[in-house]
Amino acid sequence: MTNPRRSVPGNVIALICLALIVTVSGCLVESADSVLDDCPPMPRLVATRGDAAGVYDICHRQVVLRGVNFNHLGDYFAGAPGLPPVAELSAEDWDGAAATGANVIRLVTSWSFWEPAPGEFDQTYLQRVRDAVAAANARGMYVVIDMHQDAWGKHVFTPVSETCPPGTHHQKGWDGAPEWATFTDGLQTCTPDTREESPAVIRAWENFYQNREGIQDRLAVTWGRIAAAFAADDGVAGYDLLNEPGVGERSTVDGLTRFYRRAIEEIRAAEAGIGEHIIFFEPALGELPDLELSDDPNLVFAPHNYFGSILTEYTVDDGATLYETLAKAYDTTLWIGEFGSFRGTPEQNDAWYRRFAEREDDFIGAGSAWWQWEQTSGDPHSIEYPPSEDWLAAHQDDDFRNPRGTFHPCMARPYPRAAPGRLQAVRTDNCGGPLEIEGVTSTTGTARFWYPREDQDEQAPCMSGTGFRQVAPREVTGGWLIDAVLKGAYSVAIGPEQCG
Repeated sequence: MTNPRRSVPGNVIALICLALIVTVSGCLVESADSVLDDCPPMPRLVATRGDAAGVYDICHRQVVLRGVNFNHLGDYFAGAPGLPPVAELSAEDWDGAAATGANVIRLVTSWSFWEPAPGEFDQTYLQRVRDAVAAANARGMYVVIDMHQDAWGKHVFTPVSETCPPGTHHQKGWDGAPEWATFTDGLQTCTPDTREESPAVIRAWENFYQNREGIQDRLAVTWGRIAAAFAADDGVAGYDLLNEPGVGERSTVDGLTRFYRRAIEEIRAAEAGIGEHIIFFEPALGELPDLELSDDPNLVFAPHNYFGSILTEYTVDDGATLYETLAKAYDTTLWIGEFGSFRGTPEQNDAWYRRFAEREDDFIGAGSAWWQWEQTSGDPHSIEYPPSEDWLAAHQDDDFRNPRGTFHPCMARPYPRAAPGRLQAVRTDNCGGPLEIEGVTSTTGTARFWYPREDQDEQAPCMSGTGFRQVAPREVTGGWLIDAVLKGAYSVAIGPEQCG
């Protein structure tokens, strides 16, 4: 469905009247200074809806946001004595993520840290987030500020001393809401199965959706204050309104839709006259906000794809097809805010990531962020709860259960970070090179591509095809950033194979 009120970059409007202007074959390499690029290092991003739905920058380029999740600034439940739930964020983390070709970090933040008391906005925490944004931007990565939660928050848990009824087990705490916004009405915290099925967690969500004591309003206002703080910051890609919203007893759809609308209003009011950021929104667990959620043009549907990994009764294709369909229903592009396969055999996980990558490339312009960069043994995702003496003894010298060791090569595969006009096709060979892209633009512009280095002796990649005239590869840690001037209809291949 196309909404005539929604605007797209001027070069996209003129797509149908383009003709091939430049035709080049082989590999032309010039110095980086010869590549025409008036674009700032971190140009502001904007999303469009309708037939040209996508993420673009102010330099009229379509942008593909690929990266990872950092949970280091989250306020997580500490359920294992002596084991911190998060790691300290370091330069090694930022450098390591950049070396995978990432151009975005989804930064986990917590409402309980932003607003520790009603109406209080924690300036110290704001500075921590500012520092993280600056560190990411210094390495060429945008930041999506994520209001993270799991199972409502760290204040909903079953005390170790409590005995759970038959058929249930202890609920560990997680992350998200502050204690003052946690209303469980004394219901049972023990859960029959998953963390979301605890009666106390369900009631906490119902009370949020019912706006008990104004807590939904308070979170929306907090979003406005965050948006005001970052209104002029082009290195912030946007705001992920609420991670994996839970379900209440009866008010999930209406309550979540109301919250999203209120948060969007607060954010846009805070940004008025300065410039808007992208707003990313997610479905609830098994429920969807209203398809007529908002006519704001700068929205992106941002679900998580664990189909075929955590949700073993489905396949990764099931998730990809579902979310592509829903993105079209919401009239937005698609950004997968979390994905990963952790529980299968190495062969199963490998097949999952390869298929995920194929589907991501097929949905032109889609991006994603892998879950997650660094996970401690004290993270609620890791701990046994209640922790037994044997479990604690086995993990006291085990600082991390480090997913970086399971980072799949497909996640560092070549891709167009930014391309003039609009992309029409993106292809990679088995998660490696060469990278093949097609697109069309009405104005001359500089594309930027990522190409990973597989071994130290690998030569710099070259470009062949049509529609380009200048190419400047720049070696960086982990691979190459390749700038190329493109005009008209372009079809190019990038890789060492193109240097012959």
